[in-house]
Amino acid sequence: MSLDNIVFNNATDDFDAGDSTAPSSVVHIRNQQRNGRKSLTTISGLADDLDLKKILKYIRKMYQTNGTVKNDKEHGDVIQVQGDLRKEIAQFLTEYKVCGKEEIKLHGY
Repeated sequence: MSLDNIVFNNATDDFDAGDSTAPSSVVHIRNQQRNGRKSLTTISGLADDLDLKKILKYIRKMYQTNGTVKNDKEHGDVIQVQGDLRKEIAQFLTEYKVCGKEEIKLHGY
């Protein structure tokens, strides 16, 4: 029996590093009221390595809406979508594994 493939933990290893339940980043989904019945849904806090234009392309096709990617000084890159699509976008992000359900913060509910 060979012990070459067995990995031993040192006393200095951090055992809680893999068991962390805290989200690595928080994705904020907000609704901004425009005039009358018109509104915008904004998505901020997505990871920097994601292609936001490609995500927006699929959101626009799935929900028959229009949108854009804006650069905000405070929040970084923000996706703006026409209409109140907070629940639908939260479901989209979790279904296509863009981010986890525990990372999403819905505002306005």
